[in-house]
Parts: sequence; structure tokens; C-alpha cells
Amino acid sequence: MVSLDVVAAAGSGAGRVGRYFTVVSALPSSVFFLYVYVLAKTGAWGGQLRWKSVATLDPGQLLLVGVAALVLALVLNPVQVGLVRLFEGYWGATSLGRQLAVMRTMHHRRRRYSYLDEQQSAARQVANLEAAGRVSLRSADASAGLVEAALRRDRSRDVVADYPEEYSAILPTRLGNVLRRYEQSAGQPYGIDALRSIPRLAMVAGERELEFMRDQRMQMELAVRTAFLALVAVVVTMAFMWRHGFWLLLALLPYAFAFIAYRGATALAREYGVSLAVMVDLSRFRLYDELRLPQLRSYTEELAQNRRLMRVFGSTRVDLGEYRESAADSVSPESPVSTPDDEESVEG
Repeated sequence: MVSLDVVAAAGSGAGRVGRYFTVVSALPSSVFFLYVYVLAKTGAWGGQLRWKSVATLDPGQLLLVGVAALVLALVLNPVQVGLVRLFEGYWGATSLGRQLAVMRTMHHRRRRYSYLDEQQSAARQVANLEAAGRVSLRSADASAGLVEAALRRDRSRDVVADYPEEYSAILPTRLGNVLRRYEQSAGQPYGIDALRSIPRLAMVAGERELEFMRDQRMQMELAVRTAFLALVAVVVTMAFMWRHGFWLLLALLPYAFAFIAYRGATALAREYGVSLAVMVDLSRFRLYDELRLPQLRSYTEELAQNRRLMRVFGSTRVDLGEYRESAADSVSPESPVSTPDDEESVEG
């Protein structure tokens, strides 16, 4: 994930940095401190609730709230990568962190297995019901049981799709698993390792691809920042309201915001992953050209080239000049250009 974070800043000018700071840092911090200000105005900390006092706003105090929000935004902005990694499930090397990570990772391994089993079971049920009733799911006469089985199949397939293919790659959180899935799958059809290649691709990608990626990334980070500050607000609310009976339930309000924001971050992570995959699809040939690599004539040649190129990207000891010579030698002038049928047989 750290390597992919380089992409967020690639090609960003001052205007984009200012927009990012305003949206991701300043706005959530302002809302957070405004909420804390309202709690403080109630007098709950002193032991007596006075909700009517909230209606009287002090301009000096509001200015202080604005300054505090700005300071918090400045403090949190450099650690945004760390916040994302925290929500991904990278919880450090302490004994407690490892135990929590193992517990949540095992939960998600079981969850993926359960939904994969349900997907296969529902798919068999759909096939059996279609055969027994001799009616397709696409038909208007499909039974309620057939439709219900299809819904279970599709729901289970969507859940499984949010996980990496290998159980060994599963992380402790939903957000981490979605991002890990795209880290491994973006560029996979072309033999491209996303973690090694996307920072380079971002330097040559077209403005449309970069803008699409930046927008998805910004929205995801805004959701992560909102979830983090909402969780902090839960603790602050409990500190203010623990002596005031049922008013302690007010902590459920920021908790609900944190829950919704985190689920939103997970959904936005899918869109961010798709934007990375799109950038690989559309920009990889620009990267080949920038590296002055030989002209490709087939899918097979591209796979062979990228296997060598990933070794170059992953090592500081490989000479790119030697790579170009070996790549050029591998493209023989007598080699026939692959036909679509040849490509299909290779892919198969």
C-alpha cells in the first residue's frame, strides 16, 4: 500500500495539493472541533448539562475552534498514509497488535471460505432449478426459489471478489482486503506487478486516467479520515457524558458516522482499485515507449517482456541497457506475428 500512495501525489500541482488539504484534512477537522465545541458549551464536563447555552455562540471561541481545526488538519495531513494502513490492518509488531491481527485475519479467512462455499452451493441450486423447471433465470416465468438462489449466488460472489485470491494474502480488515486484491490483480493479465509499476505509470499516464485515480483516492482518504475522527469523537463524547445517565448514548451518533464512513471507504477502495487497473490498461504502452523498449507484436511477447521488466523494477542491480539488448534479441525479425487464434490458445 505504501508504494501505491506515491501515485496520489504524482503529477500534483499546488492547486491539487490545496484541494486535497481542504477536502481531506480541513473539512473533517473543522466538523470534529465544532462537535467538541458543542459538547463543551453544554457544560457537561463541569457536571451540569445546559443545552440552552449552545444557542449562544461566542465569536472568539469560534475563532479558537477554527485555529484548532487548522492545527489538527496540519498534524494529521502528513500521517494520512499511516491512518490508511491502520484501517487496512497493519497494527504493528507488538504482542497485542499481532494477536488482534491474527484474530481478525482468521475471521476473514473463515468468512471468505463460507461465502465461497455458499456461492458454489447457490450456483448448483440455480442450475438444478433451471433443469427441473425447464425455465431460465432470464425468463419472466422464473420461480421465486430460482430468483432467491440467484441472489444468494450473486451476493456471495461479490463478497468473495473483495478478497485476494490467495488465503495467505488475506488481511485483518475489509478495507485492507479490497486494496490488497487490487494490488495483486491490477496489471496481472499483462504480467505487470502493480506495486512496482504504478508509480512509474503515473508519471506517463494521461490526464484523464490520473484525474480519475486522484478523485477516487481523495474520496477514499476522506472517508478514512472521517471514520478516524468519528471514533475519536466517540471517546470524547464518553468523557463528557459518562456522568449524565442516558446522555452517554449520544456516543452512538459519532459511532454511526464512523461505521458508515468506514463502509464507504471500503466501497471507494473498490473504485480506487478499478482506477488503478484502468491506468495500467491504458498507459502501459506509454511506459514501454518512455523506456525505449522494442515494439511488441503479440501478447506472448508482452508477457515475456514484462517478466523481465518486473525484475528490473524490483532490483537496483539490473542494468536497463542490458535489458533492452536482451529484449531486442528475443524479438526475432523472422518471428511471425501472432494471430488472434494463437493468442487465444496462449491465454487458454
